[in-house]
Amino acid sequence: MALSLRMGIHIRAPREFVFQHLLTPHHLARWFCNFTQFDPKGPAIGSKFRFGGDYAIVATDPPGWPCTILKGDVLRTVSFTWPVFGADTRVDWRVEDAADGSVLRVGHDGLPKADSTCGRFHDAWRVCVGNLKAVAEARDDSLRPDSSPVQDGRIRLNVLLDAPASRVFASLVEPGALGAWTESGAPRIDPRVGGVYGFGGPAGAPGTIAELGPGTNLTVTWPMAGHPTRGTFSLEEKGGNRTGLYFVHEGVPPAEALRVRCRWSDLLVGLKNLLEAGETGFTEPYGKQVEGI
Repeated sequence: MALSLRMGIHIRAPREFVFQHLLTPHHLARWFCNFTQFDPKGPAIGSKFRFGGDYAIVATDPPGWPCTILKGDVLRTVSFTWPVFGADTRVDWRVEDAADGSVLRVGHDGLPKADSTCGRFHDAWRVCVGNLKAVAEARDDSLRPDSSPVQDGRIRLNVLLDAPASRVFASLVEPGALGAWTESGAPRIDPRVGGVYGFGGPAGAPGTIAELGPGTNLTVTWPMAGHPTRGTFSLEEKGGNRTGLYFVHEGVPPAEALRVRCRWSDLLVGLKNLLEAGETGFTEPYGKQVEGI
């Protein structure tokens, strides 16, 4: 059964401004792919274009994926074909006016499988549109889809957050704050060494807090595929009330590594948006964004 993705994200920027980020190579390079090449006359219905790179949702070397623009409405919508993994998939982008900016709605239909080259298509799309939210709101982008191999079961992700370390740490250990960026509703947290730590994240099952340095670090062990894994969040204060968050997840089973890295990337992009903009921005729950499973 082919899969479909449907997601919307609120962006505090005008519709026209957000739409410009969808068909302009230098804007696309900050949230969607390394390179894009449009017809010399510019994007138009029926015209061809290519995109790709090592942080595209499906990584590929130049000349990239050959796509065709199917239809569009000036500064509002664009639809295009994307032949991937032997299937003729279709992508629809629509930007709507909203009371406080706009909403980008993404549809991707006809996916022959759930996994891309970097993890799940679902999580990779969320990473991309989460970055678009940050970029269009004049903030820094952060993590990207990553198709490189995970070495020795160790995932490393670094994010610079425009928020003080005390607030970042609170988002890791306070149930309400953790639930907001993980979209988990009611996470289970007992903030002490040996306490439970669960929110339905990449590991699925709840973990156990192994180390807790108030305001500086948190280490959690999670079982995955019958084996223990260990995740550590370390915080470093930067100038101007900014904080570096350094995350390492060790012992991840090879068969799950790409999916786990992509899901953590999605979550940390959401954390960045929550701390800097007050919202992850998604207009529907995580579990409602995939159809056909």
